[in-house]
Order: sequence, then C-alpha cells, then structure tokens
Amino acid sequence: MLNSCVMHHHTGHAQVIIVWGGIGKHSHTPIVCIAGTLNSQRYISEVLEPVVYPYLQGLATAIFQPDNFQPHIVQRFFVNYQIELLLLPARSPDLSPIENMWTMVAQ
Repeated sequence: MLNSCVMHHHTGHAQVIIVWGGIGKHSHTPIVCIAGTLNSQRYISEVLEPVVYPYLQGLATAIFQPDNFQPHIVQRFFVNYQIELLLLPARSPDLSPIENMWTMVAQ
C-alpha cells in the first residue's frame, strides 16, 4: 500500500452536462448546455421548441437530421410542427456532418 503505487479516483456520480448544437449550410444554432438527465420533455422544452423550431423557420428550405433521441413524444413534436426529417440509421456518425464539427471542437 505504498502511496506511490495507489491510484486515487472518484467513485461517486459525476456531474453530466449534455452539449447540443445544430449546423446548416451557412449557419448554426446556438449551443445548448443541459445539466443532468435529458428526457423527452426536457429535449422538447429546452432544445426543440426554443432552438430548433425557430432556427428552421428562419431558413427558406430545411430538412432536420435528428440525433438518435427518438421517443414517441419527440416524433409527435416533429409531426405537429410539420418538420421534415432526414432519418439515418442509428450509430452512423460518419453520415452526420455535425460529428466532424464535434471532432474539431474536441481537438
């Protein structure tokens, strides 16, 4: 039990912050930081209604590529607001242009 041989680490729950952003051909949404657990209601009230919908309304034509957060209530939001979706297979980050942006941010 030499102190030089012991690696200390925190075993409790870590604070989670989700960072959400959207990009277009010549524009981007504001970055949204969400602390804690993200459920469908919070996703709608903190991301889709205040950020995504106004952003899409400001574009002449738009097709929204959703992330993989697809509970039924979120699907209903897209139908109710008549937002056209570009659906891609789950776990296909190579098909999502924003993944390249997140890589640049990480670097």
